[in-house]
Parts: sequence; C-alpha cells; structure tokens
Amino acid sequence: MQPGEAGLQSLAQFYSHGGYAPFLRAMHVAGSAGVPLVRFAQPGGEFPDPPTPDYTLAINETGRGRLRFDIGLGRREQPFRRGDLVLKPPGVPTFFANHQPHAKSFISLQPALVATLAREATGRDAPDFGRLHEAAFPSAVIAGLLDMMWAEAAHQGPAARLFSDGAVIALVATLLRLARPESPPAPLPQGLAPARLARVRDWVQANLAEPFGLAEMAASAGLSAFHFSRAFKLATGQTPRAYVLARRLDHARELLADPSLPLAEVAQRCGFADQAHFTTQFRRALGVTPGVWRRGRR
Repeated sequence: MQPGEAGLQSLAQFYSHGGYAPFLRAMHVAGSAGVPLVRFAQPGGEFPDPPTPDYTLAINETGRGRLRFDIGLGRREQPFRRGDLVLKPPGVPTFFANHQPHAKSFISLQPALVATLAREATGRDAPDFGRLHEAAFPSAVIAGLLDMMWAEAAHQGPAARLFSDGAVIALVATLLRLARPESPPAPLPQGLAPARLARVRDWVQANLAEPFGLAEMAASAGLSAFHFSRAFKLATGQTPRAYVLARRLDHARELLADPSLPLAEVAQRCGFADQAHFTTQFRRALGVTPGVWRRGRR
C-alpha cells in the first residue's frame, strides 16, 4: 500500500492527493452529489490502483498499443484505442499497464447513488453491471455525456449542476442497458399532471437567479430526480436543463428592454455564471449578442 491510500473514499482522492497526484491534469466536482471528474496523463508503465468504495468510469482520451488490465474479473489484454471505456467496481484493487504514454479521464460515482438510480431504472435492489467489469468497451453515448459534463463543469454556471444531475442519470441508465441488453426496457413514465407541471413552472420562475439541481426541481413536483427527468421531458418535449435555459433567456429579453440595466446585472438576475457565459448562451440561442439584440429593440 502506498502512502495516503488508507481511508480513501474515491479513486479521485488518490489522483489528487495520493500516489498518482503528479499525473493529475484537471479535476472538477459536478452535480448535486458532488461527483468528481478527473483528467490525467501517465507515461508508459504499470499502474495498480488501490481498492476504493466507488465506481469509476474511465475513458481513454489519447494513447494506443496493447492494454493489460484487471478491473475486477481477472487479467485481460486487448488493443488500447481512443474512446475505450472501463468500469471499475467498488472495493477491488485494479491494474493497468501500457508501454505507451496515454491520457484518460474518469468519473467517480458513490455506490449509494448508483444503487438508487439503478433501483428506480430496473426495480432491482442491486445494480448489475456484470460483463462491463471484465473488459474495455466503446459507447458513443457515454463519451458524449462525459465530454458535455467536462464542458459544463469548467465554468460552473447555475445550469452546470442541473445538467450534470441529468447526465449522471443518463450514464447509469446507459451502463445498465449495455450490461444487460436482453433486459426489457423500463416502462415509460406518465407525463406530469397539469397541476404538478404548473407547480414546477412556478418554482423555476421564482428561482431563475439561483443555481439549483435536478433534485430541487423534482421536489417541486413531488418526484425523484430519475422519474421527474423522464416525466418532464414526456410532458414538455424538453429536458429540464433545456427548459430552464429557455426561461432564463426569456427573462433576459424582458430585462434587456431596460437600457439602463448593465448586462452583468441582467446575467446575474437570470442565473448565468457571468456576463461572458450569458453572452455565449444568448448568441447560441438567438444568433446575436445581448448588446446587439438590445440595440435592435431600440
């Protein structure tokens, strides 16, 4: 055991303060659950990881060659390709070896969170990722979700937590589907009843200036985050994040009608991280910057 391994709660701690800290390149904490995102670069060599109580989902960002590894179900060897994913189960030591330099990133998920999401998705008491602990695997869906989580976490705007909460749900659901493709899909939820949907809309409008996550939004409807996310999209055709962003932009246009209100204050009142983030989101949605839009209204 290397120094600093005792009492580790996640592999992220080992990469930030333990034996692999020299390899760390970036780290963010995402979502309401405080999920660590870790990016690192390693030279060629052997890299045993200590047992930690979390699931870690890692993706190969750069690097190739032959990968020798053990992620819980025995020693394996296979080609090392960009985009390959590996899923480490809780509580087991793991081993990776590659003779070429490589860069990876991973997300750390606590078992209680995974178990809750898996139970809501499948109705089973314990998550079963079976064969995903045996070998590396590809998934364009998971790779895309991880890319977007990194992008959202980088600026830590109010919408970042809302997006990351939804992305974690989607990650776990995708892993379950990949692990058991023969299982019947979870039954589709019912859409939100009009009264519940009205409560959600009123709650969002009253909290536009504040950062909030999926759990708080779901609580206004009296549902869990997992069921709310699916039911809300069924009822509105939008993800919770897309809906909240649209409401923030609507409110921004209302405030921009007042020429005396600084753009930085408009951004703050509408819940954007800062004026630059506000400008980026406004231009992406409407094709012009807030300043140009305001001058056009005059």
